[in-house]
Parts: sequence; C-alpha cells; structure tokens
Amino acid sequence: MIFETAKGWLKWATGRISLVSETPLLDAQILLRTACMTNQTTVAFAKEIFLNTQQLDQLESLLDRRIEGEPIAYIVGEKEFWSLSLKVTKDTLIPRPETELLVECALDRIGFKDPVKVLDLGTGSGAIALSLALERPAAQITATDVSQKALEVARENAKFHEVRNVIFRSGDWLDAVPMQLYSLIACNPPYVALNDPALDRLQTKFEPQLALISENGGMAAIEQIISTAPQSLAPEGWLLLEHGYQQQFGVERLLCEAKFDSIVQYYDITGNPRVTAARTTN
Repeated sequence: MIFETAKGWLKWATGRISLVSETPLLDAQILLRTACMTNQTTVAFAKEIFLNTQQLDQLESLLDRRIEGEPIAYIVGEKEFWSLSLKVTKDTLIPRPETELLVECALDRIGFKDPVKVLDLGTGSGAIALSLALERPAAQITATDVSQKALEVARENAKFHEVRNVIFRSGDWLDAVPMQLYSLIACNPPYVALNDPALDRLQTKFEPQLALISENGGMAAIEQIISTAPQSLAPEGWLLLEHGYQQQFGVERLLCEAKFDSIVQYYDITGNPRVTAARTTN
C-alpha cells in the first residue's frame, strides 16, 4: 500500500502489529521514528510528515520484522532501562522492567560513598552493572558473562554512558572471578524451564536461549550460583537473585541449605515474588 503521510501509515501499521503486540500504536510510532529519524514530538503530529520512497521501503522492512514477532528492541537496536538507553543485540537479553527491582534492592544495600566491591553475574547488555555504577560512583563493580559478544555490547554501553567504575570479566558464573570477595553479588540468571509455556511467546525465540533457559526446571543456574557464592562474599555480604515467580520457595530452601540468613523476598508490580536477597553469616 502507498501512503503520502505518516498518519495514514501509522493507522494501517497499528492494525497489522496488533496481531503480535499488546502495544501496537507505540510499536508503530517507534518504527516511524526510526525510519524518519525524528523524535516523539514530531511523530505525535504524524499527519505533517510526508513519506518518501526510501522511508516507505524502510518502514516496510521494519514492519515485516515486527509482524514476524521480532522484539522492537532488537529492531531498533536499543532498550531503555533505569533511564539509560542501552544497545541490545540478539547476543543479549532485552532488559525487563522487573529487573529494575533487582537494581533497587541492590542500591538499598550500597551506601552512596561506600567504595565496596560489587559483582554483576551474567551482565548481558550491562543493564544492572551500569545502573549501579552510575547511582553509586564510589562502588567498584565487576560485570561478568560467559558470552564474549555480550561483553562487547556491555563495554560499548559503558563507553557510551562514560561509566568508569565497571570492569568486565569473561567466564562461567563465579569461575570468572576466582579468589575475589565482594560485598554484594547481583544476578539475573536464566531461570526458565525448557518446557515452560512462556517459551511459546514470540519474543523469546529471538533471544539467546543460554541466557533464558536452565535445566532442572529452571533452577540449575540458581543452584550453582547459591552453592558457590559464599566463597566469593565477604562476611555479611549480600546475594541478590532475580527468579521466576513460582521459584521463591525453592530459592529460599537453597539459601538456607547454603547457610545464608536474613532472607528477604521482594515483589514486582504485579504482586509476584521476583527477587530474593540473603546475607552470609560472619
């Protein structure tokens, strides 16, 4: 179809995107901003935007990708998290709003001027590490990932936001930082079971499965982290884990078995348990 103005394209594209998205108008507006290289205010007055052939061709390509279920964040190459614009690729998970709860819980345990050592396990795009680093500039933060490509993205995001108190290490969970002690370890590990119905959603098929899926009903990575974390935590150090909303009891049991105490669970905006914090004993 041919459209002279963005207003006509928006109406048509919104109807098509509604088949795969709960926010079809917003998605269409983002695609329009990308193709026309304009801002949100201009898009609000889309009837004033006249589309040329090049823009229409690009919009068709972007729209086809969205209709196939590809997440908007991958299409435009960025996602906002904690008010930061972060580069994302198919080598990184798309940062979720619920992970901001993990950042909040970590910030509550780090003083603004405390030069503490903090570890972000499985950093992906760097969302957690960079958010903590900017909010707590005195902290010394290490971010790890087993994926070299993910670490490249995280480093780019750190450079873009001029973050200087984060270092990056490659490796599998705590193997990446041997012989180190931290005051706080934060982690959003893979916790989706292989047969979880959530995997049927279109978005997840585009994301790195290594960062999503874990064996043993989604608990394997969590089990490994909890069992090894005490050796990497200073006395009275905190371990903070994001997890599935039905995994809270399993996480609490594992923490108790590993001799953690002061176990606290936090709930997301939907009222589901999403983050568990626990402290090592002296």
